[in-house]
Amino acid sequence: MKAIPVIDSSHLVALPNGEAILVGAPPEALKVLVLWEYPFPSTVVLPPDPLFAHGINQASFEFLLFNHMFRMNGLRDRRPFIVVCDPSQRQRVELLAHHTLRGPSEAEMAQFRTPASHRRQLAREGRVVSGEVSDLPLEQMIEVRCFERGRLELEGGVCLENLAGHGLRVSAGGEALTVPRSAQTRDQLPFYFADVETPVAGPRFGLQVIGSASGFSGAEWGSCFIIWINGQPLIVDGTPYLDDHLRRLGIEDDHILGYLITHNHEDHANAIGQLINRRPITLLTSGPVMASLIVRLSAILDCPEAEVRKLFRWVPLHPGLERFGEPLHWFGAEIRTWYSVHTIPTLGVDIAMEGKRVRLPGDTLWGRQLDPLLEQGVISQARYDLVQQAYEGADVIVADAGGGPIHPDPQEVRALLSRNGECRMMTTHIPESARELLPTADPGAHVVLIPREDRTPEEAMALFGSPILRNVPERWLLSLLYGGDVVTPGAEPLRPQPDGGALFVLAGSLSLQAADGAEYYPLQRGDLYHPNLTPELSQPRLVATAPWTRLLRIPPALYAAFLKDTEKAQDLERLFRTRRWWRSATGEELGLDSLVTLSQLCRERSFRSGSRVVSQGEPATHFYLVTEGEVEVVLEQPESERVIGTFGPGFSFGEIALLNEEVRTATVRAVLPSRVLELPARAFRRHLMEIPVARYRISSEAARRKAELGRAPAGEVEPPTLLS
Repeated sequence: MKAIPVIDSSHLVALPNGEAILVGAPPEALKVLVLWEYPFPSTVVLPPDPLFAHGINQASFEFLLFNHMFRMNGLRDRRPFIVVCDPSQRQRVELLAHHTLRGPSEAEMAQFRTPASHRRQLAREGRVVSGEVSDLPLEQMIEVRCFERGRLELEGGVCLENLAGHGLRVSAGGEALTVPRSAQTRDQLPFYFADVETPVAGPRFGLQVIGSASGFSGAEWGSCFIIWINGQPLIVDGTPYLDDHLRRLGIEDDHILGYLITHNHEDHANAIGQLINRRPITLLTSGPVMASLIVRLSAILDCPEAEVRKLFRWVPLHPGLERFGEPLHWFGAEIRTWYSVHTIPTLGVDIAMEGKRVRLPGDTLWGRQLDPLLEQGVISQARYDLVQQAYEGADVIVADAGGGPIHPDPQEVRALLSRNGECRMMTTHIPESARELLPTADPGAHVVLIPREDRTPEEAMALFGSPILRNVPERWLLSLLYGGDVVTPGAEPLRPQPDGGALFVLAGSLSLQAADGAEYYPLQRGDLYHPNLTPELSQPRLVATAPWTRLLRIPPALYAAFLKDTEKAQDLERLFRTRRWWRSATGEELGLDSLVTLSQLCRERSFRSGSRVVSQGEPATHFYLVTEGEVEVVLEQPESERVIGTFGPGFSFGEIALLNEEVRTATVRAVLPSRVLELPARAFRRHLMEIPVARYRISSEAARRKAELGRAPAGEVEPPTLLS
């Protein structure tokens, strides 16, 4: 009897009777056993809590179970796979086993907004495709056994004993040895991955392979791909040690657009270390896939499902059964999904940008394998046609060709490839016998569909330093930078249209004008403009006022996705509603940084006709600027009141009391229904009055008004000058 180190503190104990026990079950343990031709275990001993340690799922027994059932004939011989754990772990391990073999229940799918018709169809297909596995009691396929008083007797006279310090003593045939039971280390990448000399510069649109193997292949990574969208990565599925892969590629966490999970088999959804990351992530998947993922994570982490759901942001995908589902617009790309035909709910994914298309049909029955389901009425003709056509009609297709009862026949995929010469096909899960038939998706391979245009440092600085884009995630800044086209305005005015996307000023400046050429206000370096931000201008024009002006034209879909994801729409609307009025108070167009700050600090208020905005003698708390309607300034006296003047949009007031730290010197009330900008005193002093031109003009105007109020007889005060 001997102990063989496998991976990540996992040891294989070879018993005298030819059987084997694996102590510890980290991901890819089976792959190492296949690679080195070690004995396959029929029993796994899980480590004590936590089942998730060192960034690795220590209860990853799914493919060890499948290997025992199908390759070691455990299912045929009715020899269940044995999982040994502590009594406190039993319920969690049984949940993992149930979801491994059965997938989510209809009730669990319903919790994640899955339509009833989808729940019923997916459950029916899963039962039919799983065959015998769906009918047998779980305990005939996997048996969960627990230590009692630190001991457990197995068949054949094998005894397992827990030792102090988390060691495990294995005794059999008069021999004994001790191995660690607790997870102690996390090794680096145990398999080969393509070396990268410089960080990857992602294209505007394309695909890169991290891994594409099945759970049974040795020395190859499970399915994981990068879809490059406007130069930033969307991770599709996952593989263990994913953080190591991304680090080698030079991909920063901050730049990842999200993680799209197609289904919960461990050679696809084995990125738990990334999902439980040092920062919250965005997860894209459907309700049924999410249902199983939450249960699995809850069991592994020993964390309530309600708490697990809070660990990341879920963006629901809405797949179809007989046609592509509702599209999701994501950082300028369009993602459409449908349900593949598999043992558990599985997504096919189609991602498109500017007429180019990448498709990952997912693990699915396909070709002749679908015929019996159609004949038996399990699937409709429309569903049959959708799945059969999923391997056609895209520029790049990542096709499963694993063979066997639940994967497409490599020969059929080869025949399709010969007919569909215009698309590039990359095959996954491919068995050794078919490697010469089909092009494989090798780790490190990449396809560029839309190249990325380089940007100058100055262009990048304009975007990253823009006050308008303050607090926008870096991944969005890069997506805008590489997702737009740089244009140089000519002598003729630009006439932006609502359906033409947005414009960002990279260099120079522009005059925003009305249809008749009257200037509204200038746009500066760092400005972002869309016609919807100035609805009062029916036909806006943009005229370059510097010969070196350069603009970044942001496509409509990318701009719409940016507003939705960053929730910047309200901030931009407020900025463009308020920015032109500050010129009325200062006589000059303020810098963009000041305009953004003031728009965030001020409040827009409405007043009915006759209502008071401020009252004479009260403490001064705000500075005001009229944007709509009409107000009157009234000097209240013991037995009468004197109307100093009536003023409309552009009139500012309240500065006298704020500057002199006095009470209000006059009352201001609305003559007509009016709207004003209200700036708190602290913001007035710390921001508006810190701008030299504003301080000069507002202080001068305050001194002039105060002097006139103190000496002029009734009806003879000159109205304050309005600066338009």
